[in-house]
Amino acid sequence: MAELRSAVLAGVTIGVGSQILIFGNGVTVLIQYPFKCDNKGSERWGHGEEVATGVLSFDYLNSKVESAVFKVGGLLVLDFGSVGSLVIVPDSNGLESYVLTTKLGVSPVSVI
Repeated sequence: MAELRSAVLAGVTIGVGSQILIFGNGVTVLIQYPFKCDNKGSERWGHGEEVATGVLSFDYLNSKVESAVFKVGGLLVLDFGSVGSLVIVPDSNGLESYVLTTKLGVSPVSVI
């Protein structure tokens, strides 16, 4: 998680079946399940498999991650400071919900 702290969201790849957050330091997060955007007092939900909701993550482009934490249930919370936060919410079905790729390797996350 330390690699995500202070990383800048440099790009977003939106495809059929997943979305990928690309950070300036080479870290990527592939999303295949629901995510929540808390931005400027509003809460909006998207899904990694729904192309139309990919634009929700555009609000965070060129913003620095102030903190990144795992929470109970496998939630990954990316706090972008005054811009807002993006929370990946995995399903508890045992399937891969998101994949974190860092210089230490590939870490698929699934919740049972």
